[in-house]
Amino acid sequence: MAAPIGVGERPTRRRSRTSSILDGAPRLLLLAPVVLLYLLFFVWPILDVILRSVGPNGGTQQVPTGWSLDNFAEIFKDDFLLRIEWRTVVLAITSTVLTVLLAFPTAYFISRLSRRTGAIVLLLILVPFWISIVVRLFAVTSLLSPNGLLSEAGQLLGFQSFSLLYTFPGVLVGTTMYLLPYMVLILYARMSGLDGNLMQAARTMGASPWYAFRRVYLPMVRPALLSGGLLVFILSLSFFIVPSVLGGPKDQTISVYIQQQIDLYRWGVASAMGVVLLVVTLVCYAGVVRFSGGIRAGAVTSVQAKGVSSQEPFRWTPGTVVCGVIAGLSILVLMLPVLLVFPMSIGETGTVMFPPRGFTLDWYAKVFEGKTWTAPLIQSFIVATCCAMLSVAIGFILARTLQRMRSATFRAVFSGLAFAPLIAPAILLAIGIYSVELRLGLTGTTLGLVLAHTIIAFPFAFALISSALAGVDPELEAAAWTLGASRNRAFWTVVVRGILPSVVGAFALSWVTSWDEVVLALFLLTGATKTLPVTIYQYLESGILPTVPAVASMLVASVVVVIVARAVVSRRGRVRREARSAVGAA
Repeated sequence: MAAPIGVGERPTRRRSRTSSILDGAPRLLLLAPVVLLYLLFFVWPILDVILRSVGPNGGTQQVPTGWSLDNFAEIFKDDFLLRIEWRTVVLAITSTVLTVLLAFPTAYFISRLSRRTGAIVLLLILVPFWISIVVRLFAVTSLLSPNGLLSEAGQLLGFQSFSLLYTFPGVLVGTTMYLLPYMVLILYARMSGLDGNLMQAARTMGASPWYAFRRVYLPMVRPALLSGGLLVFILSLSFFIVPSVLGGPKDQTISVYIQQQIDLYRWGVASAMGVVLLVVTLVCYAGVVRFSGGIRAGAVTSVQAKGVSSQEPFRWTPGTVVCGVIAGLSILVLMLPVLLVFPMSIGETGTVMFPPRGFTLDWYAKVFEGKTWTAPLIQSFIVATCCAMLSVAIGFILARTLQRMRSATFRAVFSGLAFAPLIAPAILLAIGIYSVELRLGLTGTTLGLVLAHTIIAFPFAFALISSALAGVDPELEAAAWTLGASRNRAFWTVVVRGILPSVVGAFALSWVTSWDEVVLALFLLTGATKTLPVTIYQYLESGILPTVPAVASMLVASVVVVIVARAVVSRRGRVRREARSAVGAA
């Protein structure tokens, strides 16, 4: 009788011949369209902008007939442009400092709370994080206007009526509101995983609370603090939507100026500005890599396991009181714009105001009358769904390919290239892809926007799927082959089913990324049906109708419903797993 073949022996030989669905020629065939998409809608747009920046008059020729640095000389010599550049840097630095000052105490306070209380407080941070920026900006414009809530509160305290709209402080408020959730989640991910015994040991050795915090706790958090601060600075440096909505003529930033120059067909100076912005972004990203090893999407898309508060009971001290007050202020800054959209949508007057006058739900009905809102809603849904499907497919192909690579260097290089679209400034990608799609005849088409959105959405899908694949035991797939399953069947039933929650999460994150995107859609859908965020953005510029808060309210409600449903499903799943574990132990 022949000796039985071990599970670790035959699958090894078979894996060398047909290791997975993506091995050999099939893998290359699947990878080819991904590479083509990346070259067409990321590499080519970046090169196009660079060539325009050094070409004569920002020409559209692929190989300039003459090289010139006049565009770069202009942006460093023109006093007007120097003021714009200085204003952009000041805004980025100020918003980064303000964000860190609010985020650090907030994240620290949440990390000290119990698991359940911390989850509730963190949910108040996540709700605004998932709501479209144009929806929040609509509420902020109402807050900062002369008849807004801030002005009325000031009048009650004896001050005169004032307006922060179209001012630098107003832009700073909007920028901080946008950046705060990112910084809180990055810091919280680090703080919640720290070992509380280290602080306890320092206090046992006679160190004061402040000395232990400064010499023990702060050094452990410093990498996340520095990398998060640099990442926030990168985001604020290339802001477009916030300054264009909340800023005035005296508050122009580089991104707003680039958009204006493209409208005037001054590609040369605009491209040079974009290249300078890209160089500064790359330098800052090098700092992020230096301190944290690069972008980790999971740091801002998931809630990490509680560490400190599960070991130590929460105690009110002077430090936690101060942090709690700042955390309350941070939550107020994030939640107030979200809460205001509902009351502003039920007023009977034809103008948007707070508090509302009268009560009516007619504005919700008017949203579905005609195609003013229904056409953008359908357009956004189609684009986001197609983008999410394509992003998940690309994420799977890349993650599976990198999983089979033996060279750690190649894996690092390909991973860096995959995350490159997240590093590039949005306005630079917008003008580059716009120029490329003009040549390809894709401007104003749904397909063109889907492909452009996929470039900025697939890195998130890739991050989640590759992280999930790393936790899958390859021997399980090999065992399925041994039992007679085909490669395809083993792949779908063992690998895909095992990481299905991450696949769903990748689809959802890519869908939201496309749904919320404004800059690319603003450039690429010229003359075509706009997406919903672009439609709201254009109303913010031209004049707000009461239907805008009605649409915003429905978007906020849908986000809240999805988050609550996800929390309920997760809780039921956890209860079932605990029950099964208890039964198994019994």
